[in-house]
Amino acid sequence: MGAVLAAPSFAFAAEEAAENSGSWLGTMFFAINFLLFAGIIYYFAGPMARTFFRDRATGIRSQLDRLTSALQEAQDLANRAAARMAKLDEEAAQLKSEMENETAFIANRIREGARMTAERIRRDTELTSAAITDAAQRRVRERLAATAANLARELIAKSFEASDQARLIDSFMDKIRHEAVQ
Repeated sequence: MGAVLAAPSFAFAAEEAAENSGSWLGTMFFAINFLLFAGIIYYFAGPMARTFFRDRATGIRSQLDRLTSALQEAQDLANRAAARMAKLDEEAAQLKSEMENETAFIANRIREGARMTAERIRRDTELTSAAITDAAQRRVRERLAATAANLARELIAKSFEASDQARLIDSFMDKIRHEAVQ
């Protein structure tokens, strides 16, 4: 159709050919011409075409074999990668479990240490408070004794007379005599 639009003379030539009825000789000439052309093409271009198509088929087969082997290698690599990933996931789960166990162990040790430290602090506090209480009681007793002695000295100094002094000395001397005799 595009040829008819591009060159209207072809369309007119086709109409003239229809008006002229050709002879058998013209038709035979075209047929022999075509057969000679096809024979020459077959004879000269045939081996090259066969070689081309054979080489092309061989190339396609070799490329198909290479691609098939590459696909197989890729599948093997993918399978190995998946196996490694599964192994890594397993190792990660194992490490996680080990870390959780270790963390629990350490936490228990820390709790036990804290409990023991609290117990030691409680005992130390009891001992310290007992020592402080004892020391305070001694100081109170000392103060009471000192206060009692001061009060007694003051009372004796106020109400001690010469007759009391003589009686004390006589009592002391009797005690010494009695001890010397024994």
